[in-house]
Amino acid sequence: MSSSSAETQIALGVIASGPDAYWLERRPDAKHLAGLLAFPGGKCDPDEMPFAALCRELSEELGIVVDTAELLLEMPWVYAEKQPVKRLRLWVFQVTAWHGEIRGREGQGVLAMPLDCHQRQIWLDALPPANRGIVAALCLPPQIAISMACAPGVAGFQQWIQGLTATAHDLVRRFGVGGALMQLRPGRALITSEWQQAVATVQELGLPVLVNAELATARTVGADGVHLSRARLAQADQDELAVWQASGGWVTAAVHHPAEMGRANEARVDAVLISPVQPTESHPEMAALGWAEFAALSRTATMPTFALGGMTPQHITQVRASGGQGIAAIRAFWRTPADGANGENFG
Repeated sequence: MSSSSAETQIALGVIASGPDAYWLERRPDAKHLAGLLAFPGGKCDPDEMPFAALCRELSEELGIVVDTAELLLEMPWVYAEKQPVKRLRLWVFQVTAWHGEIRGREGQGVLAMPLDCHQRQIWLDALPPANRGIVAALCLPPQIAISMACAPGVAGFQQWIQGLTATAHDLVRRFGVGGALMQLRPGRALITSEWQQAVATVQELGLPVLVNAELATARTVGADGVHLSRARLAQADQDELAVWQASGGWVTAAVHHPAEMGRANEARVDAVLISPVQPTESHPEMAALGWAEFAALSRTATMPTFALGGMTPQHITQVRASGGQGIAAIRAFWRTPADGANGENFG
């Protein structure tokens, strides 16, 4: 078990009750965060592996037998307001097969609750703060397609729009609506109307759009989310981000080392892009982190992580085995790259 002995190990189960709906419990009055809803599960016994704890807890709490489950997320959380400070490590499993009749065997209320990812603040208000990363993991797809840079001039912009259109069409064809999202990184200044055209082009094809830009730009152009470069992450106002997230907006951030991961955790972003995981032709001067470092950084994240740098969809299995949610890539997804705009960027 890869965790600190000072952490309380918690095994939780995500159990679908239907399309985009999950079973939740009401926390008893005598427990920490009483009255809130929570994913079923509980503490691991000493020397008990998380999956074994999950099976035991779901049997005791809900009366079901877990047949199969996959690790969705492993993440730390600290309740600093508790005295002494409460340090947790959550092992969150997606239960893919089980048998038995779900009922509250310990007097707790049990309910099936739909999750609307466009209004996920409803869930975040109802769940303990430590669960925000779980909600993000359930909502975010495993593929983030990052645009090529936009070449100069009107012709360069029109060629970029054509690339966005072709790429979005291909993503929907390959992964379905909801199977991917796009991050727009033009690599040069765009005027507001150009941003708006680019965002609308992708959204009209059924994909959510994040802009690699200032938060004010994301608001103005109607984007679904904002991506924070390492510079913007360092300067981000957590209160402003929280207002944006409460309105349904996503926040992702670039992470390259532990200090930036700490800042991302502090800012409570929804997901991080860790890079460069593998060597890339466009940035030969940047040393690749490798899978071991990606896994180590992922274990410190309080949100889903994505691997960036030399990634293709074939790497998703490796990403999942290393504790990540999915991949982010440029070349693996871009279908009509513009001349002179062929580079990954890790900001």
